[in-house]
Amino acid sequence: MEEQVSMTIKDYEEEDILDDAASSKTEDSSDHHDIFTHFARNGMIKIGKETEEYVSMKTQFLMGMKQYANDTEVIALHKNMGFTPLKLARFFAFKSFEKVILQKRGALGDAKVDHGWFGASKEEIIQIISYGFSRCNGQSHGLGVYLSPFEFLLDAVKFTIADENDMRYMLLCHLTMGNMEVIPAGSKQVYPSSVEFDTGVDNLEAPRRLIVWSAFMNSHICPAYIITFKAPFFGFVLSRDQISELPGITLSFHGSALTFPALFPILVKVIGPAKAGLIYKSLVDRKKCKITQEQMIQTTRRIIGNDRRLIAIIKSSIDKAAASASSSKDDGRVNK
Repeated sequence: MEEQVSMTIKDYEEEDILDDAASSKTEDSSDHHDIFTHFARNGMIKIGKETEEYVSMKTQFLMGMKQYANDTEVIALHKNMGFTPLKLARFFAFKSFEKVILQKRGALGDAKVDHGWFGASKEEIIQIISYGFSRCNGQSHGLGVYLSPFEFLLDAVKFTIADENDMRYMLLCHLTMGNMEVIPAGSKQVYPSSVEFDTGVDNLEAPRRLIVWSAFMNSHICPAYIITFKAPFFGFVLSRDQISELPGITLSFHGSALTFPALFPILVKVIGPAKAGLIYKSLVDRKKCKITQEQMIQTTRRIIGNDRRLIAIIKSSIDKAAASASSSKDDGRVNK
């Protein structure tokens, strides 16, 4: 069973938005990050690191990162206060739909307002806060915008992409879920199956995917915060399919040999997420022909270093993996 992660969100109402619209015009000019300038122009107010709101959000975000928290650095927290005319219009539209859903579903006891994580590239995050959601990011359980509940924050992290400064970005959004229906895996659904439903989930009891249909992406989702962070572990939260796409190069390591896709999970366990993430980056650079094979191998050896104990552990793990693979092949020949 997954560990439950709860998060306290400081919600805002129309009065809060209007008050801040009158008093907040510019972002902290001392911030040299161009990306934060984009945030400021679109009504995202930077929250001071000494504030209770920042400390609470950071603490709970790191709780959601679970075993990767120690390798995660929260850089900044921005809050959507919507002081541009377009942002105000979107906010009031969201609140209007929320009110309608609550009135419509409240009497039936199935009106649900929730929060969800959305991970994406820097460019897509800027596009969303500038113009709203414009595309679906999932189709395993129907075609829609997929967000992750608090306890599955790591699912959303998989969709983040490090920028040129190795920073990543996550949206925490207010959601008007209303009455949710279960969408089975493989479904091609694009709308609610009937007027009784508003949104979808993969599981009613313990949802891992919160699904908002494309027709409702900007009326049922309202970005609340942007969390900017660094997480050098990013390589090993990839799926098995993504890891299998790593360069199929055989690395000779102190007399033992194993392909990178087979070696990578071993490195994650032995050297930790931070160093494994750096090695993964070199693999991606090699795949994109940014570096040579020799440079990639040298980078891997440099990161691992000359720690004899560490080398012995890795070599032992490689030998076991190679022996297991050889045994499987032999069993296959016998069965034939």
